[in-house]
Amino acid sequence: MNIRATVGLFAAQCPHCKSIDFRMVDARNAMERALHWLLQPYRCGLCGHHFFLCRWQSPVGGTA
Repeated sequence: MNIRATVGLFAAQCPHCKSIDFRMVDARNAMERALHWLLQPYRCGLCGHHFFLCRWQSPVGGTA
């Protein structure tokens, strides 16, 4: 994992297109469900990219 990917993990924006238009989604598989206590899955409304934010970095109300 490079530094750009690491910074993207802690930013409240899409790491692919930098949009703040994203929404919380359900876990897609068993691995995501197992890490759900730590990482919250999101999907970008602009580009459709699926990414994660740490629970403590998640936007208030679940969306940006």
